[in-house]
Amino acid sequence: MISRIRGELTAVRGDRVEIMTVAGVGYEVVVPSRVFEGLPQPGSDVDLHTALVSRDDSLELFGFGSSVDRELFLRLQSASGVGPRLALAIIGTLPAKRIVSALRSRAHETLQMVSGVGRKTAERMALELADKLEDLAAMAGAGPAEEPLEGVGAIEALRALGYTHLESESALRAARREIGGDAETEELIRTALRHL
Repeated sequence: MISRIRGELTAVRGDRVEIMTVAGVGYEVVVPSRVFEGLPQPGSDVDLHTALVSRDDSLELFGFGSSVDRELFLRLQSASGVGPRLALAIIGTLPAKRIVSALRSRAHETLQMVSGVGRKTAERMALELADKLEDLAAMAGAGPAEEPLEGVGAIEALRALGYTHLESESALRAARREIGGDAETEELIRTALRHL
């Protein structure tokens, strides 16, 4: 198994990067969108934790910024109906800490924020993986999942303004901390907009 690659980032194409090692071997590595955000410019050195996925007709190498993300990618695929592409989408959308917390506390709505994860898939993943993630919870620093955010109307209002669910939820949490206690939906939305 190829578990880590270090070398020069030579190309970035679509959902993959090309890394040339000092031994002169070039690897094409598929990476989640969150990894793209932290990539250096081509020509710089890069270090990725990797997982090799073998299929009948191909071998694909997937790269991650941390060993926790790599292990979570492998665990997610052990759930029925979750292949490497869906596991990659989940890791690309949510941080490992949040994924582990959501699975352990069976917070289906958090998992459903990922494109391609419906209610049944989220429920099945939580059912099959909830009790198998204690070691990853410690590694990722994940405690119980956050309390569900009240004010669904406020989230929908921010979504209607073009913000993603994650952006809306994060801004509303910050607004609740700022306001404290009960707040009217309109006040909550106005305060949340300052955090976007």
